[in-house]
Amino acid sequence: MDHTDTTAGSIAAVICAAGSSHRMGGVKKEYCPLGQGTIDDEGRPLTVLGAATAAFAASPRIALIVIVVPPGAEKGEFAARTSLPARFLKPDAWPRILFVPGGSTRRVSVHHALSLLFAYQPGYVLIHDGARPWVDADLIERTIDAVIQYKAVIPLTPLIETPKELDDAGFVRRHLRRKNVGTAQTPQGFAFPDILAAHEKAAERELGEQVEYTDDAEVWGEFAGPVAVIPGSPGNRKITVPEDLGSVRSEEIRVGLGRDLHRLVEHRRFLLGGVELVSDRGELGHSDGDVLTHAVIDALLGAAGLGDIGEQFPPSCLTWKDADSMELLKTAFGMVQAAGWRLNNLDCVVSCEKPRILPYRERIRTSLAKALEVSAEVVFVKGKTNEGLGPLGAGLAVEAIAVCLLERTHHNGT
Repeated sequence: MDHTDTTAGSIAAVICAAGSSHRMGGVKKEYCPLGQGTIDDEGRPLTVLGAATAAFAASPRIALIVIVVPPGAEKGEFAARTSLPARFLKPDAWPRILFVPGGSTRRVSVHHALSLLFAYQPGYVLIHDGARPWVDADLIERTIDAVIQYKAVIPLTPLIETPKELDDAGFVRRHLRRKNVGTAQTPQGFAFPDILAAHEKAAERELGEQVEYTDDAEVWGEFAGPVAVIPGSPGNRKITVPEDLGSVRSEEIRVGLGRDLHRLVEHRRFLLGGVELVSDRGELGHSDGDVLTHAVIDALLGAAGLGDIGEQFPPSCLTWKDADSMELLKTAFGMVQAAGWRLNNLDCVVSCEKPRILPYRERIRTSLAKALEVSAEVVFVKGKTNEGLGPLGAGLAVEAIAVCLLERTHHNGT
């Protein structure tokens, strides 16, 4: 596939992971496991860089990703590759991922990536810190929309404390207003040819002066023009010290409860958590009838305060006729994540006379865990009968109950 042609005029992403991580005690932070039970598509612990890359790869608007690795290309690229989910490295993967060695400073590293992108001529580029693994889809999409409108944009979060500007002697020079000051995040978005030209001018200036640019917005502001601002995301934290990975504490915890019941009829598939069970009857429903997945969706949406499955995927809408319930689950969980929640655990009970759930249990757990981007250890499923009582006991229906625990978290020091 000729990616040079297919990426022309589109949107690219640069992920910076070339730093020394000196405040991590000699550990390369981008290659550290993210923890919290998160795994990649091969069942391995998801790394910081893997999570950051996955967030951009999930956007259908991103055509090309360049990862900046530590200088010493072969060694740096190998380490970065081994920290990414395998699906990103297939020859026909989309978006395509390229690697480039960084330089002596962050600005030089970004300049290397932009120079590589010149051959592909994207219309816009998003530049992101590889040490920000919790960037969400909503922030990426809002940054794309804003950069197309303004040519240069950064996410900004408000300050909580009152800032002061100091003079060289350490005394307060100015009392700044919080409403006029914020903390910059990434991704920062720019029109591609203009940000490349700005970096080239910055490189020329650095040859004759002792100057250091703290981010790409400063480079743009110096050589290209004004930078627009959009609201940042509180969860889009940057990992700097080991405690940023290990000292998560809960800010808010919510429990969600979901329940669903479906008739069992002939000529329908019997689906639980995306796994088909051998049965002479299956669930009757507007979608594919996966009763367990529907209960899980209700639990997640309820805990996050986002309504229920009937509101988000109304049966009156033909769009959801015979829909794949696992795709509905991924969509619903994306909404939950965008609202700032992560899944701590999920516990489910399925009640039916037959078939027996136990032979399928591990496959169901794995299927649900993959859709929810967590380890299978976070998900459990139990099968029960109804002792021959009622419609469930007569084999006329199947019921599922799901309970989930969601956490909204932050790290110490943020």
